[in-house]
Amino acid sequence: MNPRLSPLVFGLHLAALAFALAPPVFFGAIVAPAVFHVLPTKDMAGALQSPILSKMCGLAEASFLVLFVTSWLLTRDAPKGTRALLTRLPVLGFFAALAIRQLLIPPIDKIRAEASGLIDNLPAADPSRILLDRYHRLATAFFSLQIAAALIILLATARLWSQRRDAPPAAAAAPKPVPKILDL
Repeated sequence: MNPRLSPLVFGLHLAALAFALAPPVFFGAIVAPAVFHVLPTKDMAGALQSPILSKMCGLAEASFLVLFVTSWLLTRDAPKGTRALLTRLPVLGFFAALAIRQLLIPPIDKIRAEASGLIDNLPAADPSRILLDRYHRLATAFFSLQIAAALIILLATARLWSQRRDAPPAAAAAPKPVPKILDL
């Protein structure tokens, strides 16, 4: 890669990494627990969080796509294992976010819409409640997978960057000596 573009690509890589990691951590650690604590029913909390989670997954998908491209560019000269790790993890994160947004959120919303009464009032053995709990556990697992992929990318990026900083600079070609015509 052109050495002049490397800082730009690295900056874009770090920005995408921030967008892939910070929103899910903030949502999972602060927003979701607060919403479930403040709102009176799980139905209301779920109805509020569903569109937020959908938008956040779309942001994560875009971030992981950018991470794939920047990782591919940044690891051209890296060891094969580092290159494989930094180019495959964004694909994993992308598909985890896609699975949440496309495969899990729509059926969860459908179950909530079709449930007779509040989900909170249904008996624990009700098929709708059991299915909703399964989808929720799957979404949480994919969400955790997405965060883990971003964390491992962060660690691998830090390691790659430290290796580049520790490596001796490439020897520049010595300029050709200028022949002396007159020795004054």
